[in-house]
This record gives sequence, C-alpha cells and structure tokens, in this order.
Amino acid sequence: MIHSAPRQGRESTPVWQAAKEGRLELPYCPACGKFEWPARRTCSTCGGETVMKQCAGTGTLLTFSVIHRAVNPELASATPYVVAFVVLDEGARIFTNIVDCDPATLKCGQPVRCRFEETKDPDLWVPVFTPA
Repeated sequence: MIHSAPRQGRESTPVWQAAKEGRLELPYCPACGKFEWPARRTCSTCGGETVMKQCAGTGTLLTFSVIHRAVNPELASATPYVVAFVVLDEGARIFTNIVDCDPATLKCGQPVRCRFEETKDPDLWVPVFTPA
C-alpha cells in the first residue's frame, strides 16, 4: 500500500525523512526523558526543547482496529487494513499500521517490529509494524 503523504514543513517531517533512510527517530526531551508523539519541538511536560532520538523499532501491540471499509477512497483497495497503537520498547506510543499479517491473528500484547513504507511523496516514508 502506498500511503498518503504527510505534509512537509511540520514538526514530524524529520520522522518521515528518517523513515526513508530506514531509521525510526522520534522527538525526545532530554530534560525529562520523554518522547513526544505526535511530534513537537518542545516538551509537553517541561517545555524543554526536543531532539531527535533513534529507537530500536521493536515494541508491543497495545490496541488495534481492523478497517474493512476505508474512509479515504484511496485506501479502498487496501482493505482490510489494520490501524494500531504500538508502545515502543523505549516507552513511546505511536499510531501506525500493522502490515504483512492476517488481521485475525493479531493479539494485544504481542511483540512487533518496525519497517518502512513509501508515501506519495518520494522524500517521506512512514514507519509501519509487523508481528515480530
């Protein structure tokens, strides 16, 4: 599936650019040791400036939903697809897709790992997850 392109010039753009290079990087506040997602330039807890920090790309499936009828017409041919919250081993929680699996086999709490998929903008890719 080719994903819709995120908008350029936003706080999350470095995340999408790192994904194109095969890295999962998220904004991180060194002052309080917390990841910021959705991406922000300043920490929502202490107001400190965030820096990009690479994550291992492994985590746990927190919750998910199987979409059988796409809201976006561009995704109609991709149904069913899975949207999910994943908790990374570093503690960050991200909203993503689970791919390359039978949705009926997914279970909350199962381990997942990151890989990257293209978007309609060749400079921006997105992190997605597969069962580990």
